[in-house]
Amino acid sequence: MASTVFYRLTADIASLENVIENILTIRKVDDIRHVTEEQLARIPQEERTFVSKWRSYADYPGISTLQMPNNQTIRFLVKEAYVETSKYRRNMFENDELLPKAQRTIFETVRTVFFERSDRVYVAIFTTSQTALNKIKQKLFEDETYIDTLDNDYLIDGDLFYWLFYKYEEKNKLIAERFEVEAISGFLGNIADETHIIRGESEVTPTLLVTKAFVSKFHPIRSLNVMLKLDDYRLSFIFNDLCQCSISSSCRIPNNRYDIEVASALVIYAFILPYLSHLFETDEEWNPDTKTVFAKRIGKEVIKEIADFHGIDLKNLD
Repeated sequence: MASTVFYRLTADIASLENVIENILTIRKVDDIRHVTEEQLARIPQEERTFVSKWRSYADYPGISTLQMPNNQTIRFLVKEAYVETSKYRRNMFENDELLPKAQRTIFETVRTVFFERSDRVYVAIFTTSQTALNKIKQKLFEDETYIDTLDNDYLIDGDLFYWLFYKYEEKNKLIAERFEVEAISGFLGNIADETHIIRGESEVTPTLLVTKAFVSKFHPIRSLNVMLKLDDYRLSFIFNDLCQCSISSSCRIPNNRYDIEVASALVIYAFILPYLSHLFETDEEWNPDTKTVFAKRIGKEVIKEIADFHGIDLKNLD
C-alpha cells in the first residue's frame, strides 16, 4: 500500500503555476558540520554540502489532467522531494577518518502530488515517516510557511466511520445512487483513552464479534479500511481521522493512463473524501437517535451470539 499525508497550501498558492514559481524553485544547501578546518580542506567541494530540492518524477514532466467521477477535470503536478541530511556525528567517521558523502548522508526521495480544487492547491505526500515529513516541510515548504489548515471538506468527523458501518449494514451497502461500500475489511479504534487501541482486520470485518461489540458501545473509530465502488471506479484504501490514507494498488480507475497510486490518490482526495463528507453532513436520516438505535441492534446481536455459543438462556440470566 502507498501511504500518504495530506495538506492544503496557503491561499497565496492558488494555482499550480504558483507552485511552480514559489515552491518548486526552493533549493536549500546546508554545509557540513562537526569537522575541523584540516578535515574540511581535504573534502572535495561537492562533498561539503547537503542539498534539498524538488526533482522530476518518472514520466510526469509538467502539469497533467485527470477526469473525476463527476466528469470534472482536475490539474495536477507530480514531483519528487529530494532531501540530503547528515547522519549523526558518530556515524560520520571511521577510524577518525571522514566517510565519503554517500556513507554519511541520509537521502530522502518522496513522491509528492499537487492538485487544484476549488481555487486552492492541495498536496499529497507519499510517506508517513514523521522524520521525512519534518525534513520536507522544513526545507522544501519553508518551515511550513506554505502549509495551511485543512478546510471542512477534509475534517473527518469520527461519526462518519459509524455512518459507513450503518450504510453497509442497514442500507444494503448503498451510500448514494451508484455509490456503495463494497467491503469493510478493517478498523482501528480506541477504548477508554488514546493508549488503549483495538484493531480488527478481516474480509468480513462488519460481522466479527469484536467489531459489533466495539460499534455497540460507541467507542471512537480512528480509521477504516474500505472498498468503495462508484460506477466503474473501485477504490480500496484505509483512511483515518487525520485525512491520511494508505492506498491499495488494486484500485481501479477507468481510462487511466497514469501510475495507479497517483491516480487513485487524486480521485480519493480530490473527489471521494469531499463527496463522502458532503453526503454524511447532508444525510437527514442520520442523527444521534439513528446511531443509538443502530448501536442497540448491533449490541443485541453481540449478546445473542455469545449466549448461543455458550448455550445460555437469556431469560434465566442471574
